[in-house]
Amino acid sequence: LLLPSSSSSNTGAHITIAFVSELSSSLARAHEEAVSTDKTTDANSLASRVRKFASSFAYNLAPVSVSNGDVKVRHTTLLWEAFVHDATRKLGSNLSSSPQSMHGRSSTAYLAALAAEGGLPTLRKVLDASLPRLLDLLSKHDDSSSADDEKMAAAIRGIAAFMSSCYVALKMWERDNRGVQVHPHPLSKYISQILQKIAAALKGMRGKGNDGPLTLAAAGAFESALTAADLSGLEEGDMNVIEELLDLMTAVVLEKVDDAASRDDDTLRKWKKSCARALGAAIATGLHKSEDLPNSGERLESLAQSLLPKVLAGSVCSSKPHLERYDWMVLAGACANGSPNVSEQIVTSLLSSTIDDLRKKVDVRECSPKFQSFSLMALAYLVRCGGPNVGKVFHSLSSPATTPLDVINELCVPLDQDSLQDGSISDPPKQVTRQLPVGMSHLQLPDSLAKDEEMKNATIQRAYSVMPYLIEAYVCPSSTSSCDNLVAFVDQILPPLSEIDEVQLYVAFPLLAAVLNGQNDVWKVVSSATGERLQSMTTYLAQFTMSEDHDSFSRSAAASCLFAILIHGGEGGDSGGENIKNLLDIVVSPAVTESVACLQQTFDGASGVTTASDHACTANVEAALNFMALLGSAAACRGGRCSQTADEIASCLVQVACNGSSSAFAFKSPGNEAQQHPILDPASLAFVLPAAAFGSMLSVKNGGPFWRQRIIHKTLPILMKTLQEQATSRSPPALGSLAVVAHMLCSVSQTHLGESKIRQMIPTLIAGLVYFSKNLDVIAQDDKGTKGLDVLSVILAALTKILRISPEDVTKFVGVIIPSLLLLSTCNASKRYTPNQLIALLCLEIVTTHPNARNAVLREKDQVTAALSVIVDHPSKIIRQAVVHVRNVWFTL
Repeated sequence: LLLPSSSSSNTGAHITIAFVSELSSSLARAHEEAVSTDKTTDANSLASRVRKFASSFAYNLAPVSVSNGDVKVRHTTLLWEAFVHDATRKLGSNLSSSPQSMHGRSSTAYLAALAAEGGLPTLRKVLDASLPRLLDLLSKHDDSSSADDEKMAAAIRGIAAFMSSCYVALKMWERDNRGVQVHPHPLSKYISQILQKIAAALKGMRGKGNDGPLTLAAAGAFESALTAADLSGLEEGDMNVIEELLDLMTAVVLEKVDDAASRDDDTLRKWKKSCARALGAAIATGLHKSEDLPNSGERLESLAQSLLPKVLAGSVCSSKPHLERYDWMVLAGACANGSPNVSEQIVTSLLSSTIDDLRKKVDVRECSPKFQSFSLMALAYLVRCGGPNVGKVFHSLSSPATTPLDVINELCVPLDQDSLQDGSISDPPKQVTRQLPVGMSHLQLPDSLAKDEEMKNATIQRAYSVMPYLIEAYVCPSSTSSCDNLVAFVDQILPPLSEIDEVQLYVAFPLLAAVLNGQNDVWKVVSSATGERLQSMTTYLAQFTMSEDHDSFSRSAAASCLFAILIHGGEGGDSGGENIKNLLDIVVSPAVTESVACLQQTFDGASGVTTASDHACTANVEAALNFMALLGSAAACRGGRCSQTADEIASCLVQVACNGSSSAFAFKSPGNEAQQHPILDPASLAFVLPAAAFGSMLSVKNGGPFWRQRIIHKTLPILMKTLQEQATSRSPPALGSLAVVAHMLCSVSQTHLGESKIRQMIPTLIAGLVYFSKNLDVIAQDDKGTKGLDVLSVILAALTKILRISPEDVTKFVGVIIPSLLLLSTCNASKRYTPNQLIALLCLEIVTTHPNARNAVLREKDQVTAALSVIVDHPSKIIRQAVVHVRNVWFTL
């Protein structure tokens, strides 16, 4: 309305100076009122909107050229002068009188926003009206013993705010004017005095930080001065001040603190963080200025170059886990505020230190499972907190500098075995060759095999201890540039695997999974050759995932890689989903057939079958069905012609879970006695496995919006038919169909299932809840009851959802639900039952809010509160807290 965007309109032509002056006063009053009433910092709050409007208004009125004689331009300039002058005149007095008051803080925020986004003329006008007032205020209290520290701290924070506004305004100017810099710098006539005031505030606080707000404000202002001001033209005395302050803060940050009590000193922590941020700004500014102004700022560049090695040396030193690493904060600040050159120096140094850590000789017999590389920990911290330049530099490094691939190769180098020789002459190094058709380990003597196995385990143990920190660097968006190298690294490892090969895959698979499944566009930028390589790996990744010879971590990572490749197969040349079909035929079908046959032998009581082999057979069946579900999920997410494959897999799993047989495989039906008490029958528990695999299919978050609806449409009739057949039985619900019901209710929306179908499922869910609550002691105390507890978890999760989204459907069951939940909530079982107990307590709390069962809830009140009072002294703290909370809720009914 005030500033028409039409090119034919004259900006401010219909506005008078009196109106603009009144508008300026009104905005200032409205802002102060908003600040005093609205305590939030939301960007959409009234105070934020007022500041935004005032800045935009000043920016559009700001004069382009003072010498322009155009009458219209002159009128706009007068409007700008009236708007900005009125604000600075009325609010500036608050800065010099009471910057710590509500009026002062509101005025500082309003003027700082005006300076930041009101244009370059507005910036100079506000700085000239505000900074002298604050500096004069500090000068009056320099030598006063009765100085108000809160007032001085507010003044220094105000100066820091205006310097930050200057930084923002100049960045906007450079952006809008193709990088042209402003000269002279708006802070050039104030920076010397500002540095003197900061030094005076920190005088006598060497390393103590005991005056809290004042020292914190001074440290923050020093950071703003290093970042926002042009320091290249400072006099020798001002540079001496900067050097003294940097020395003081360096001593604070690099001080070794071993006293655990320091953790509780919040003021000291804030003081050290402020110093760390200031040092980071000094390094970033010093090294950045040396790029832009090669003939100026040599002193600052020298200070930064001498400071950086000290911080890097301290960052790789060990420390206690609970202590904050302020030296890492320095490096993160330098990377976040500096140019890519700064990040490159820091990242290269930390990678070199990581290589040195990994090359230290370690006795494999004494290799600690907690091997620590603090340089790699520091690098992971920088990836999280150091801005985007860290990830970009990390993944763009190339020889002869240390590269990420060098770290991977070093992690895979076998640990030194010299210590195992007890001083004897070591064997000549073995050359790994690919010329033989079998792995080299098959040709070694038992003693040599044992040593290699020990070496492999120790190397993997060391790699796993540092992998979480290395993975941090491969989750960032810049990791796409390392995808080709990782794929080539994995592709060159061919079966049969030696011990060294296994180590390499154990290291590479988690990193590759992080890249392929990260929040980035790796599948859009990956080369065609890399896409073909990934597609060629699918069979091998499937076999690796299904193999029992590898640990669960590496198998999980391989499965994650495989899933990512399969759902993006169309971008790598597998548009028809042939890889999924081939894996079903080549890998899954034989594995399922063999593992199910082995399991049936255990159920039939075949001779020679031990308890250990029983568990192994169950684990093999579970792994095979989970892998089948993974292929089904990938096919469903792919859609198109792959949807039919997903339908077949889902239908197969539901048929076996509900009926015990399908066209692919079948389970042995439990006998009549087993049906009366299925939780103790291994054959009945086996039906939970395909149901759990089907549930894992439904819980996948990838793919489009309709694949889950399609699968439900295909499988729901199978389940409904089974439930109708079981409705007349007096036996407990079959575990397979019960688990399918629970998984569907948990993972599928109410819209997809339909209200009528949900009502038909609820009786089975409640019957399962009652059965498990009555037999909980058997399940919780039995070491083999893991599958039973898993089913109970899904039942409780489904009940929680039903109580939330459709409580009216369980109104008639409330009288049964509450006693069952009470039994589940008051059981003193092992720690592995704790999650189920917490969910049961949550359900007890939700029941109290049921809109249509008030009378039923009140009838159970005395029984519930009495039972909960018994377990108030539960050994688990989290259970005690939950019990007290739920009991209080029931007491207030």
